[in-house]
Amino acid sequence: MLKAILHGKAGRIEHNKDESVSWSQLFKAREDLLTSTVFERFAYLSTPVQSKLLQNWLGTETEFQGFEHIDYWPSYSLSANEKRRRVEPDLVLKFETANVIVEIKPPAGGNQCKKQWQREIESFVQSGERDHLPLYFLAIGRAPDRATLSRWFTELKDAYPEVLNGINALNWQPAVNSILELNKSDLPNDQDRRIIEDILQVARLYKLKIQFYSWSSLLDKPLPALTMNHSILKIKSINHWDELLMGIEKNTLSLKDIEQWKR
Repeated sequence: MLKAILHGKAGRIEHNKDESVSWSQLFKAREDLLTSTVFERFAYLSTPVQSKLLQNWLGTETEFQGFEHIDYWPSYSLSANEKRRRVEPDLVLKFETANVIVEIKPPAGGNQCKKQWQREIESFVQSGERDHLPLYFLAIGRAPDRATLSRWFTELKDAYPEVLNGINALNWQPAVNSILELNKSDLPNDQDRRIIEDILQVARLYKLKIQFYSWSSLLDKPLPALTMNHSILKIKSINHWDELLMGIEKNTLSLKDIEQWKR
């Protein structure tokens, strides 16, 4: 389905009774489609690549080993002030060594909300699910400024000092940049490379940059040596240069002079 959408072959779908929209438009408007498309593919990456990406996204050196499965939109019961409500984080990534709650907002969607994060963490803690493992929280997309995030992180870490081992939030472009920074040693096989390419194509659908040139890639390319032996210097004599520079300095150079010099 992703390839059909990317190539404009998915057609249109009825929307709001009398309207129809392309699958591409619908896809970009629904965060659940973004969530499932990216992380369905994440599930098929090799363990080293999964761990590397989570380390980059969470800003931790912890290795995530023994991937088990992903719970999509799991429903947890939250008890507070004698009231009960259901809470659905977008994802819970389950490893043998850790749990990771993930909250996703599309690039053009609503903003992240600390109250929502807190409800998701609290409801997971109340569930007692896999409470013997470290818990991490990751938000991707529509993150606030760094000062606000720093305050939120401190408040949540203080609220769950013995539970929450790490928390981070980043926008989609930095998340995609982490994927682009994976080098050949980080992608040990063709399967990982194909899956990463699929994820990048999803990012392209959202108008995110999926290529960049680092200093190292620039320096890897041989550049011609600088020289004064340029072709134009071979054609024009030194006298021509002197005349040109003198005309510029005295501001007496006319358009006719320039055209003559060019010839």
